[in-house]
Amino acid sequence: MITVHLPFDLADEFHADSVVTVQARSCAGILEMLNLQYPGMASWLAEPDGRFRVHLSVFVSGRRLPTCAHVSEEVADGSEVWILKAISGG
Repeated sequence: MITVHLPFDLADEFHADSVVTVQARSCAGILEMLNLQYPGMASWLAEPDGRFRVHLSVFVSGRRLPTCAHVSEEVADGSEVWILKAISGG
């Protein structure tokens, strides 16, 4: 199982818990499972071309994925995935 930590406002928007568990082998699988439970959530998280949206920072087991990483990124069983809104400013 993969533990996914969602931004609080996203969880609130979709009436989801801020921490959910899913069975998946990749970020794409995670998005698919989230979308099954919370229709429309995947399109909020990823672009149609399969890249995470630019306003997100995604961490898999403590490792930050590159900006706009593709959702085909593999995720090992037991991993924790954090999806955070990117913060910018000066």
